[in-house]
Amino acid sequence: MNSKHSIERAKERAGLNEEQAARFIRKASERGKSAEEMPKKERQYMERKETATNCRTIYYNNYFFIFSLEGTCITLYEAPVWFGKKSHYDGKEKIRDTKKYIRYSVAREVA
Repeated sequence: MNSKHSIERAKERAGLNEEQAARFIRKASERGKSAEEMPKKERQYMERKETATNCRTIYYNNYFFIFSLEGTCITLYEAPVWFGKKSHYDGKEKIRDTKKYIRYSVAREVA
């Protein structure tokens, strides 16, 4: 079940018409991820939102859906840019064995 406010916010923030907004919210309730299913950093963020609103937060398609404890969608808003992104690792910061590194990475001239 959706509130009128949630339909209006889906139309405004996701650029959908009323039928698409209702379908988007229904799919979020069926397929979305709760805080327990998220990695630590994201889980902590979602749990802070849940305690502040005393509602259930679902993440789906780069949006947060706020559901009441009875199952009614109250509103939705976009997730922050960092949310759901994996941190990148570019490799070692320090070369430990320089002879081995030089052997594999430096091109040698052919005589």
